[in-house]
Amino acid sequence: MAEDPDTLAWAEFGEFLRQPESSEDYIDHVPWDTAGFDTTRPLLDIGCGSGLTTQVLAHRFTGTEVVAVEPDPLMRSLLMRRVADDQLLREQVTVVPEPITECWLPAESGGALLFNVIYFLSEPAREAFWERMSQVMVPGAPILLSRSYGGVPVTEVPMTLLRKATIGRQEYQRWFAARPFFDQRSREDRVEITNTYRVLRDGEQVREVVTRITPQGLDEETVLGEIPIGRFSIEELDDRYVAVRRAPDLRR
Repeated sequence: MAEDPDTLAWAEFGEFLRQPESSEDYIDHVPWDTAGFDTTRPLLDIGCGSGLTTQVLAHRFTGTEVVAVEPDPLMRSLLMRRVADDQLLREQVTVVPEPITECWLPAESGGALLFNVIYFLSEPAREAFWERMSQVMVPGAPILLSRSYGGVPVTEVPMTLLRKATIGRQEYQRWFAARPFFDQRSREDRVEITNTYRVLRDGEQVREVVTRITPQGLDEETVLGEIPIGRFSIEELDDRYVAVRRAPDLRR
């Protein structure tokens, strides 16, 4: 068994295990149309990872510029490969490598995707994020926000098989587990998330890679409560997504 950085393991295993396999995949449930993007202006995909959502966004709104923000170099290398292999993406997508609070963005954006990223940011970073969004979102533009998994779990979440797929002779599996975790250094309640990737050949396990991360595990109430009302409004779209819309600036 090897224990690797989370992004390194995800770069190897996560890309194909994340691919849509059925109507249960999250991509099929994103409310692209009801979000109400202003497609006359650029759209942002924030923390887009390997670019699966970037690709879907660009193909769904052909002709609209997409800015893909991904600071992690491993994820960005997969993103660049996806863009390079798709002529439409090469024409529509601009990739930026800095964090969202520091990177170049178009002066006026018509909407953004924010899937899970906000729940992993520190409090100062979250404050800076909403300030930045208030500067670049046009009135009415939505930030499509995925809803929280529920914050720090009260009890341990047992190891569960999430996905599996076969390449050649080998079956690849992703197992997920989580538990409450108190960080002695920061004096914060966090959640320890363990992903275990297993490789089986002819039914026998030949490899196992384990990753662990300890995010703050923010709950939805905390994150939504920090959104500056007056600059944004919050609209519940369904049980998976919220649209945080830029409100018009009040003028005297």
